[in-house]
Amino acid sequence: MNREEVQRYMEARYPGCKVKSKMTIHCRNSRIFRMDVCRGKTQDKIVVKISRNYQPDEVFLEYANLSRFYNGCRSMAISSPRPLFVDEAKGILAMSCVPGSNLAYMLHEIKPVSQSYLNSTIDLSAAALAKYHAIFSQDNGESISIDHAAREDDINHFLETSRTIIDDCNLKTMVTPFFDFTPWNIIIEDSPSKSMKLYLIDFPRRGYVSTPHLDFARFRFGLELIKQFPPARFLGINRWDVDLLFDRFLKGYCRKINVDLNIDDLSLIARGRTAFIRRAQDLGRKGRYGLQPTLEQLYLQTFSRQWLDQKGIFSRWPGLGRAEKV
Repeated sequence: MNREEVQRYMEARYPGCKVKSKMTIHCRNSRIFRMDVCRGKTQDKIVVKISRNYQPDEVFLEYANLSRFYNGCRSMAISSPRPLFVDEAKGILAMSCVPGSNLAYMLHEIKPVSQSYLNSTIDLSAAALAKYHAIFSQDNGESISIDHAAREDDINHFLETSRTIIDDCNLKTMVTPFFDFTPWNIIIEDSPSKSMKLYLIDFPRRGYVSTPHLDFARFRFGLELIKQFPPARFLGINRWDVDLLFDRFLKGYCRKINVDLNIDDLSLIARGRTAFIRRAQDLGRKGRYGLQPTLEQLYLQTFSRQWLDQKGIFSRWPGLGRAEKV
């Protein structure tokens, strides 16, 4: 569906309203349409997300998980877009438009923020993931569950081999992982008249069950990925450190759930990080994946070969002397 088709679809969905298409954003897994729905003098800003290569059950599950978090999160500082409707047959999910900038935008330092401000966003991100895991905990005794229908060989292998390690970890909680918990899916709203507020977007579409380590590994991978791109890569702008920021994130999460991680927990996170690095090189899992992932992969292969080719679960992180201090 192009912009005009989506606009007509929305006007049929909201009879008597005038729908204005404001912006189209092409993402690696979806197309995002920002629209104004006008009725008389009232105007609602909404987002229509159309997934690429979608399966109807995946679209519906994303909507169900978004709804579960939105309705279950009782926090003034943490929320998500308000779910509006889902049309899984067409791959469409509609939600309210939330204000703010994503955390990745800040970490890319296009518009640098202070270290104290950045620390506050990391603390709130850790609290948001702890809140998500509390809502999506698996308290029925279910162990790790692998989604064999997903084209995620590296993640499935990581989860399969993790079964024997979990018994030695301090953190054994089973959850439905957010799976794509990255700075790109964390939106921060801040204004002089309000305290900072965080919104989570892009909820899971898979039926995995794992410990929280998978989400920790994904967040760690996202921080490192940002360092592979300008301005850090070419302009030498490195006002924040991956290790220090990730350590702060882990400590903030652990304070929320009152658990201290041990070396086995850190080893499991490091194994997950390695799986995500390998995953970044496999576009075949995406089917018809489009131009953006192709260009990104070519860029990484050209400029970040050393990072992608790291051997061993503890390559570059965590330093063994630092691990016990987390």
